[in-house]
Amino acid sequence: MLVVGGGVSGAAIAWDAALRGLSVALVEAADFGAGTSWNSLKTIHGGLRHLQRANFAAVRAAARERSAFLRIAPALVRPLGFLVPTVGHGLRGREALRLALLASDLLTRDRNRGLDSAHSIPRGVVLSPAETRERVPGLSAPGLTGGALWTDAQVASSERLVLAFLHSAFAEGAAVANYVAASVLTRDAFGRVTGAACRDGLGGGALAVRARVTINAAGPGIDSVLAASGVAAPRVPLLRAWNLVLRRRVVGDVAVGGEADGRFLFLVPWRDRTIVGTGYEDPDAPSGGVRAFLRDAARAFPWAELVEHDVALVHEGLVAGRENAKALWTAHRVRDHARDGAPGLISALGVKFTGARALAEASVDAALRRLGRTPVASRTDTVVLHRASPPAESLGEGARSAVREEMAVHLTDAVLRRLDLGTAGPPAAGDVATVLAAMASALGWNDAKQQEERASLDAFYNERRIVS
Repeated sequence: MLVVGGGVSGAAIAWDAALRGLSVALVEAADFGAGTSWNSLKTIHGGLRHLQRANFAAVRAAARERSAFLRIAPALVRPLGFLVPTVGHGLRGREALRLALLASDLLTRDRNRGLDSAHSIPRGVVLSPAETRERVPGLSAPGLTGGALWTDAQVASSERLVLAFLHSAFAEGAAVANYVAASVLTRDAFGRVTGAACRDGLGGGALAVRARVTINAAGPGIDSVLAASGVAAPRVPLLRAWNLVLRRRVVGDVAVGGEADGRFLFLVPWRDRTIVGTGYEDPDAPSGGVRAFLRDAARAFPWAELVEHDVALVHEGLVAGRENAKALWTAHRVRDHARDGAPGLISALGVKFTGARALAEASVDAALRRLGRTPVASRTDTVVLHRASPPAESLGEGARSAVREEMAVHLTDAVLRRLDLGTAGPPAAGDVATVLAAMASALGWNDAKQQEERASLDAFYNERRIVS
């Protein structure tokens, strides 16, 4: 199997396939997890939102995935409370949300199977107005009748979680490479996809990867891979998505929900900061920009007094959406392109971090059918991931390990996606200097190369300021 794309979806697919005994290669055109996977609210949802559409199967499926992440990456994924203030007596009232929490608890009554007490998900509760204000100091909501409190989960480092999938795939025999682009899919005389012609983005050389089945997991680049290879398939509409990292801790120990213009947003506590998200916009429409999203957030949380100076970093990415609507597609998609005249090719499109493991399982199931293999059950919901923990080494040693063991070849790779150093905003100059010196020593960078790498990191942060 060849997997094209090294975000969370591709990484999870490579792990699932290798764990089921397939020979696997994965190529990523940029750095692992550098695209949409980097734009994360750091949350793993249990499916409560699906109750609005009475989609009980989706509630159970999301809860299963939340439990799976708590089992397989316990050092990175922990329970997190979510609180939504209740107002009046309609759909946002105490009565309606009490029923929603009760329904969720009943539908997911097996949610703690195989979890220790530190990772268990308690039942949801309805709070009084006084209890709600105690949990959210400064909260002002006209007509407040209380709050609905439930528990989902949070990823301490989504970057390390992507790498954990890759470490686990590698441990099972997979070959993985960043900065290798699949330029075009190759075919035999019968039209079957036989792998890809690839380009080495670092050395400039060409290589061919042959595979009996190829998984196109390129995220927002799925259509580009298909178009470059002459495969006609339904277009995937995209939305631009934003999450904003704030410089201060706006909320306490729970995420807090709020509504603006019919869209629900959350303030999520993360480390000593807060992430607000998620905003969406048609990438082809005249842009309201990040400032417009911040204004929406300020309306959703007027008591938080959000201003532009609060924003330390803008996380931005493209995600699958619905045609002509500012709404996410709600379920992952796996398409066998045999129906499009390209047997041997499967496209796998994820929606959220929560569904990455399930998407991987469905994709490998489809690949086994295409290969005519005897079905082998996935075990990725119980097998603990390799190295699924925050970096434990000193900064310098961590940078050297990133080069030796995790294919970091640029300063941005290490600062943004290996060391948990630059994901909350620009890091201290001294810390960057330590990482730069360690990488320069390991990779033989001269002064000019070091200046180039530092300039690239600075340019990244300049682009991720709050701009229209």
